[in-house]
Formats: sequence, structure tokens, C-alpha cells
Amino acid sequence: MDGHHWLAGAYPSIWTESSLLAAYSDQKKDFRLGDAPGRLLFAGSNSSVHPEDQLEGGTIWHHLAKHGVSFRNFGEGFELAGVDEDKDLEPTGARFLTNVPMPEPLYSNTSREYPGFNMNIPDQYRASQFIKEIEEKYVKTGADLPQFLFMHLPNDHMTDARPEDGYPFEESFVVDNDYALGRILEYLSGTRWWKETAVFVTEDDAQGGVDHIDAHRTVLLCAGPWAKKGYVSHVNTSFPGLLKTVFRLLHLPPLNLFDAAASDLSDCFASEPDLEGYKLLDVDRRIFDPDKAHAATNGKPSVKMDGPKVVR
Repeated sequence: MDGHHWLAGAYPSIWTESSLLAAYSDQKKDFRLGDAPGRLLFAGSNSSVHPEDQLEGGTIWHHLAKHGVSFRNFGEGFELAGVDEDKDLEPTGARFLTNVPMPEPLYSNTSREYPGFNMNIPDQYRASQFIKEIEEKYVKTGADLPQFLFMHLPNDHMTDARPEDGYPFEESFVVDNDYALGRILEYLSGTRWWKETAVFVTEDDAQGGVDHIDAHRTVLLCAGPWAKKGYVSHVNTSFPGLLKTVFRLLHLPPLNLFDAAASDLSDCFASEPDLEGYKLLDVDRRIFDPDKAHAATNGKPSVKMDGPKVVR
């Protein structure tokens, strides 16, 4: 939950932290529907920014919209309090039991054909939905790709093994995640926008793979034609540092003091581009079977959602 807030530019407030700790890991408070008016925010580890969490400066969504930067969001922001993330909820992966307002710029620039967090849905489905939408909305029409794309690929979170769906081990979900990311990078590297593209990959938390040096550390990868190949950065960075890098690439001012004071990732970029495309590597079907994962969602009914209300 904390990581998603940081990545959305909404550093966790006292309210966010106290409500999370009161609800996380089956603690005393949770989200319940009842006869009382209103709603309860205690939403366990739900990662979306709720109205109570929004800071005076807003989120990255407000920041981008305020400065006229076009963006498209795939999967982030729908894990709101009370959300149902059961089976057969494609394409969004979510069914809402109550309305929770979303930031208006996010609501207006979010794909309705791409799933958010739902471990019943393979990341292969997400990759296919992303590629399909980019093809239909931008490639075939000749429209400009938004300047900023935010994509949520959650299955390296891992869950219980489902051999019948192509996941014989918990680790199979990590392979699903890697393979989907590879498909997306291979696709993007073949588009007309690739020469101006920078891709950053991180995780909202370390999950089961706590780092041997510091449990706060997590993965951060840089890809694209301008990324130095095989380079390891030794700059002390952070989620605000990642956002600072994105903002500088988009010629935006800082959103808050955290990214204003952070170190950026400028050392990761070369002075000349390498335009060679990325090539997808196959997976070991004994660990993860993409065909079974595809069959697990193919042909199942989709649950349409009206979507949450918006808040300015």
C-alpha cells in the first residue's frame, strides 16, 4: 500500500499509515458493508489513493494534467476499499461493492479494458489487452501516443499455486510477470515511438523476496534505446528519485519536496541511442505455461462496471 502511494506521488500521510497498520494482516479493523450511512476506509492493503489520502499538491495524475502532459493509465487506481477481486471479472478484474471517488484526471485517462490487481488474471492477459489498446487507439488511427504510460503488472506478487491454470509453483507467477513484461517491451521496441521512449520497472514492495542488505530495497530497471546496456547505477535513489527522473524527462517541475530533493537517474542514460529492438525470450513450460494461463481467461464472461465516481 505504501509503495503504491509513493509511486503515485502521494506520500503516505499519518492517516494513511495509521489506518493501514490498524487493518493490515487481519488486524482489528476492516472494510465492512452495513446499515450505517457512509463507508469505512479501513481497506487492508488496498493500494489506491482514496480521497482521505490525497495531499494538497495532489498526485502525479493531477501534476500531469495541470501541466498539460498527456497520459494513459493501465491498471493502477482501481483497488479501492471494498473491491471484489474474484474470478471471471475480466476485463477490469474488479467489481465494486460501493462507490469510492477517484482522482478526476486518473478516472478520465484510465483504460477500462485492462485489469488492475487480481491474481486470478494472468499478466499475459494484461499484456494482450495493453498491446490491443495501443494498436487500436494509436497505431491504426495514427494518433500520438500519450507522453506518459503507467502500467500495473501485479503477478510477481505471487499467490497459491494453480497447476490447472499454468502455475504449478508460487514462483510461476513471477515467470508470468517476466514473460508479460518481455512481450510488452518487444512490442514497444517495434513501434514508431521507440526512439523517444524510456521504460522504468519497479515493484511497490519486496513481497517475499526481502533484500539481503535492506528490506526497504526493491527492483529498479531502466530500458529503452537511450538506456546504458548492462549498466549498474550506484546513485542512492528512491521512488521520489524515479518520479523526479520522469518529471525531468517531461520537463515538469517537482510535485513535492520529496522528489525535489531526491537524486535522479540521469546516469542511466547514454549520449547516443541504440535502436535495436528487444527480443522476447521463451519460458520453461514446466514452471509456467502461458497457454494454460490464456485458457483460464479465454471465453469467460466479462463483468461490466459503471466505475467509481470522481473527485476533484
